[in-house]
Amino acid sequence: MNEPQDIPKTGGRYVWVLSYDGPVADLNTELISSASFAEALGLWTPPDTAAVEWFDLAAMKGYGFARYLGEASGFDIGDDAAKLDALTGVVVMLYSTGLDDKDTRLSPEPPFALIGRYGMPIDLPPVVGIETESAKGQLPQGKPPKSAARMSGMVATVVLIFLALFVAAFVWIGG
Repeated sequence: MNEPQDIPKTGGRYVWVLSYDGPVADLNTELISSASFAEALGLWTPPDTAAVEWFDLAAMKGYGFARYLGEASGFDIGDDAAKLDALTGVVVMLYSTGLDDKDTRLSPEPPFALIGRYGMPIDLPPVVGIETESAKGQLPQGKPPKSAARMSGMVATVVLIFLALFVAAFVWIGG
């Protein structure tokens, strides 16, 4: 099942489940961040190491891999529960959050094999118009209340204008 798959750029978060035909000890952060890992998956650039998860499915016997993907991780696995629980060996999970925008297709080569892609669509609430007065535009603004400082400034201005006129009148009469 190693047919190339398109990498969706919108519509939610995805995970690609890949089987790995090798020991889990061979998988490490250095390998995941290497160009050879990206090349084995058909990617242009190595994915973010935080977006790659790997483990031996023997550790999931009691819990179940399908339950891990569906309930614990929130991905829609559809009718693949039996197929996912029947897997054995090492799996690698590649999350879409760690892929570069340049990558458009995933085409794994041995020792990796694609099991499936599972999505977590983004559920956006419907857009509802806002029906308030403020949504219609700017509300009319009243005059701000006059503060004590503003009143004092206005009185001082009037007094200064009066004194200026009074002095001008005495200068004119005396002159």
